[in-house]
Amino acid sequence: MSTTDLQAEIVQLIKDESDTSILEAIRTLLYRVRHQQVDEDFTAEELAELDQRRAEYMRGEGVSYTAEESLQRLRSGKR
Repeated sequence: MSTTDLQAEIVQLIKDESDTSILEAIRTLLYRVRHQQVDEDFTAEELAELDQRRAEYMRGEGVSYTAEESLQRLRSGKR
């Protein structure tokens, strides 16, 4: 698909959209990309740490908490 075709399709989709939250999300995405503010979800180091923690948990070495337990731990100052 050419750039012109893609632009035309996007313009038509936007013209047909009436949900302002979707239009605002599109605007925000385009703004971030143009201003190079697109964030990666996780860095390579963070992904490696998550993988390590998951492996520990799968071996029975780690601990998991429910959402409520996590909130209680945070509120009490525990990490």
